[in-house]
Amino acid sequence: KNKPFIAMDCGSLTKELAASEFFGHEKGSFTGALYTKIGHFEMANGGTLFLDEVGNLSYDIQAALLRTVQERKVKRIGSTKEIDLDVRIIVATNENLQEGIQKGRFREDLYHRFNEFSIYMPPLRERGSDIMLLAEHFLRIANEELSRNVTSFSDEVIECFMNYRWPGNIRELKNIVRRAALLSEGDEVPLKALPLEISNYKIPVFDNTPYTTVATEIRENKHDLKNAALEAEYETILRVLREVNFNKTKAAEILKIDRKTLYNKMKAINLGK
Repeated sequence: KNKPFIAMDCGSLTKELAASEFFGHEKGSFTGALYTKIGHFEMANGGTLFLDEVGNLSYDIQAALLRTVQERKVKRIGSTKEIDLDVRIIVATNENLQEGIQKGRFREDLYHRFNEFSIYMPPLRERGSDIMLLAEHFLRIANEELSRNVTSFSDEVIECFMNYRWPGNIRELKNIVRRAALLSEGDEVPLKALPLEISNYKIPVFDNTPYTTVATEIRENKHDLKNAALEAEYETILRVLREVNFNKTKAAEILKIDRKTLYNKMKAINLGK
């Protein structure tokens, strides 16, 4: 437990910087190398290297990474000396790497090197019973960090949390709760403290959890063709709005309708102004 644990966000690495971050470099080995840099593999030697969002690495870096993992040796850029490695590697990704292999984005040999043991972590939307437990935990943290005294969530907020699909998973939930704690005036988080894309998201996802309340009108008669059409339209409009960060001009272009029509449809399905 006293060994190093080094975390590396592969999603933020550019192709140019990745090799230096992984393997390090010697002073003067390339333009801008003003000093010797120890790479993440060296820093984690004897301990654990955690590679987050590994599916975002370029194909070239994957090849270099494969060699290092197979040979258990690393060589800094600009050096001729190889350094022996004793590193446990943990990788994480929210992408389907097998699909990436089929599309030529991820090396199959590297996948098999990494996939000695895998743990599937289901998205937050599939863990309905965890949502409010996590929300309450994050609320306590936010209270301590922001010197607030918000102790609970309103019923409307709980309903929104349970209905929302949480594409950003736990990180998104944590940020939303922190924001809500900051904006809440009393000891309870009100609906108005939530962002529009959450407070107006009304399609239920979880039906058998202790926090689920009355379903929205659009789902009250699931066999009604008119309601089914409205539901499909609602989901499409909201999905596109979220993809473009609620930029209505871009959303209208994607949906192939004019802005006025989009505003009218948003008003009709209670998506705000």
